[in-house]
Amino acid sequence: MTTTGPIQPAPARAAREIGWRVLVGLVVAVLAIAFVWELGAERRAIGRMDPAERAAVYQQAFGELQRLCGSGPRDDALERRCVAQIEFIQKFPECDAPCQEIARRHMPRPTK
Repeated sequence: MTTTGPIQPAPARAAREIGWRVLVGLVVAVLAIAFVWELGAERRAIGRMDPAERAAVYQQAFGELQRLCGSGPRDDALERRCVAQIEFIQKFPECDAPCQEIARRHMPRPTK
């Protein structure tokens, strides 16, 4: 009978297995928290901007959005740019009804 190593008592093996599971769980939890934190980083940065500076950046971004995407969904490769611009501009508290209307027109439509 050949063995690959010493046979360990069941309690020691179980404790080590639990330890590994806890470690993996902690690593997954830390990665999830970091991911969620990163998702809000841009919104937090916008919120920390000086109000006048933020308004100027919003006006510039909204003007670009209107020129590029204002008429509704595009059927070309620029639609991805419109969606990215909408995701950015909606993070501004200044995104009012006209801004939300443009965003609504570019929302993906549900398919059956």
